[in-house]
Parts: sequence; structure tokens; C-alpha cells
Amino acid sequence: MPIVLKEVAPSAANAHCLVCGPPIMLKFTIPPLLELGFAPEAILTSLERKMSCGIGKCGRCNVGGIYVCKDGPVFAYSQIRDIPENGF
Repeated sequence: MPIVLKEVAPSAANAHCLVCGPPIMLKFTIPPLLELGFAPEAILTSLERKMSCGIGKCGRCNVGGIYVCKDGPVFAYSQIRDIPENGF
């Protein structure tokens, strides 16, 4: 568990967690949040780094059938956890 999460140990009761940053940060932040009891639906993250045109025309933001620019860019972890292209 990343040291900050270990020390702070936020309570998952009646809480949502917003996580944004580079893919490596998401990779090491989301698993400890799950260990702390946060439901996958309560962990929100942004995939805007995948967007290019912002209107769904170029297709660069297509991740597992989801267009980040049109369907997001904010998603619950439960929506993207099984998509291998999500970067984490």
C-alpha cells in the first residue's frame, strides 16, 4: 500500500474517492483503495489523457468500445477495470 494511503487510511464508509494522474499513479493507488474497502463504483478516475479531438471523430480515445470524449472522461473504476487498454 502506498505510504500516504497507509498513514491516512481513509474510511470507505459513505465515501467516494477521486483519483487522477498518470497511469502509474493509478496503478499503485487503486488496489490499496480496494483493500481499504472502497467499492469499485466509489473510485472515480479520469481518462482525459486519451482524448485528442474531443468530439468522437478521430477515434483515438476509444478504449474497449468506450469513447472517452463522449462517454466520460470521468469513469467509475467498475466501468473500466476489465478493459486492458485503460493503462492500469
